Amino acid sequence: MTHDQQAKRAIAETLFNNTDAYRDIMRLPHHRSTAHPAMTNAERAAQFAPFAALTGYNDLIAESGEQLAQQSRLPFEEAHLLQYRLRQVRAQLATQPRVKLTYFEGETGESHTVLGRVTALDTAVHTVTLDAQRVFPVANLQAVTLLPTT
Repeated sequence: MTHDQQAKRAIAETLFNNTDAYRDIMRLPHHRSTAHPAMTNAERAAQFAPFAALTGYNDLIAESGEQLAQQSRLPFEEAHLLQYRLRQVRAQLATQPRVKLTYFEGETGESHTVLGRVTALDTAVHTVTLDAQRVFPVANLQAVTLLPTT
C-alpha cells in the first residue's frame, strides 16, 4: 500500500469510525413502542407501495426495447448485401476507401448516414472505424456504399 493510500485510509477511518459525538446514546437500549405493535416485514414493505405507481413501466420499456431491436434487424437480402459490401471494403482497406455508412442508433431508434474513410475494420470485435475516430458496431450497420475516390 502506498503512502497516499495509507493516508487516505487513515482519514477515512477518522471520519467514519469516530463515534465520540454519539458516545452518550450508544449504550442505551433499543426503543420498543408500547403504543404500536412491531411491524412485520410485509407491513413495512407495504409502506412503499405508493412507489409501485410505475407498475407496468418496466414492461413498457422492455416492449420498446424489443421494437427497437426489431427495427435494427435487417431482412436477409439486405444483411447479405451488407456483408458483401463489408468484404469489398476489407479488400480495399489499405487504400482507406471512402464510404457512406447508414447505421441504426439504438438509443434514439433513428437511422443516420455518415461519410468518411474506413481506417479500420476489426473482425474480432466487429467494428468499422471511420477517419480513425468514429467507431461503429457492425451489428448497427444498415448499409455500406463504396464511394469513388477523390
